[in-house]
Amino acid sequence: MTDIASPVVDEKPCFGANPEIFKLGLGRQHTLCHEIGQGSRCRNESDCRCEGLDLHFWRKMCKNCGCRMDEHDVVLPNEFDHAQIVIGRLLVARDHFEKVMPKPGMLRRSEDEDIERRSREKPTAVYNFKMNGGVKGNDKENVQYAWAPLPDKDLVSRYMKCLPEEERPVMGSIGEQNRKSRLQYQLPLYDCNVEDARFVEQKDVKTLQSFVENVKNNVIGVGKVVEIGKNQENGDSFEKSMTNAMRGLKIGETECKDCCKKMENGDIGVECSHHSNIQDTYHPNCFRCETCKQLLVDNIYFFYKNKYYCGRHYADQLYPRCAGCDELIFANEYTFAEEKSWHFDHFACYKCDFKLGGSRYMTRDENPFCLECYLKYYAKTCGSCQQKIGPDEKRLNYNETHWHAEEKCFHCVQCSQNLIGKKFMFKNHKLLCSSQCKAAYNSANPNNQV
Repeated sequence: MTDIASPVVDEKPCFGANPEIFKLGLGRQHTLCHEIGQGSRCRNESDCRCEGLDLHFWRKMCKNCGCRMDEHDVVLPNEFDHAQIVIGRLLVARDHFEKVMPKPGMLRRSEDEDIERRSREKPTAVYNFKMNGGVKGNDKENVQYAWAPLPDKDLVSRYMKCLPEEERPVMGSIGEQNRKSRLQYQLPLYDCNVEDARFVEQKDVKTLQSFVENVKNNVIGVGKVVEIGKNQENGDSFEKSMTNAMRGLKIGETECKDCCKKMENGDIGVECSHHSNIQDTYHPNCFRCETCKQLLVDNIYFFYKNKYYCGRHYADQLYPRCAGCDELIFANEYTFAEEKSWHFDHFACYKCDFKLGGSRYMTRDENPFCLECYLKYYAKTCGSCQQKIGPDEKRLNYNETHWHAEEKCFHCVQCSQNLIGKKFMFKNHKLLCSSQCKAAYNSANPNNQV
């Protein structure tokens, strides 16, 4: 029998490796939705002691403290300002306010949209606006605003003085933090862009697109900061003067649409003329959402039925909003529970995300919980048996102590008499029916007297 030598191991690959494969994973990594603002400081930290934003993977809530995302000091990727993104998308000025490359699969702007963009007047807002002194009447002013309505230092200075101090977006102040919070609350990005809406089913995408197009063409606008009585050479000045004359006002004067008080020549106001020649004028501090009464952030309004709303409360009048993920619901079928609307999958336990459709649940702070989580985190502990008291079990309370409403738990520690509905003594976490039982208990337990 002939010996056969062991074969030599061939270490050469059968096919040459594509050198491009080694570049995978080296490119720019995408930011997942629940990673945006990761670790951001909570503005309610004095109350909740949050360790930093840890966003739930579909709720717009922090897992650490339960506060909303807009209650955290979130910084968007690429240092974008939230308002710049909204204005860029909805006022067809994206090239001006949000310089981004199209994502894969993103529809490029049509020629018609380009024409519309060029024909539309661009918003005058400026960001990180430095005053640097030199303002009329206040040469010492030297502040920087996160947002200003226009690049006119005199008008900006006078406009900001019309606002409460906590609403002035001075960089590094509470006013800047309030503006950030109002931006996220009033102008949800997932309301104004198909790409940001994560829970719209494919069959409902066209509905969302139609909603966004209607907002672009007929609803959104930006209030214009003006000096009352100035620029009367406008074409509508005669009509406006006649209207004011009928109201008993002088030429150039007007009334605030909100408080109805007279605005005199030289005052600072916010004007809106949405698809009409009739102008609505407001004091800067009166230009607020009709529903939430918050100051309309950056003067961005949504006009509906002759009233001005923030983006959130305009949308809420047309479509239900999911109480779980905070996105609009465009589907015909959804869950309605606890006087709120929910996507089917989002009516879930606030702790473990167990879907509650068809299951028993409890609510706490307006949030639903499965029975298991409710028992674990919120149910009271019986002072006698040390077991949790279920939500469907009767209980007795005295100050901060709780018992099952059963004889086996609520009885005299000495004679075992049932104390439900009777007078009792409660000393050192012990139930007693009388002073005699108390004396007998102390005699029998000299080291644990009550």
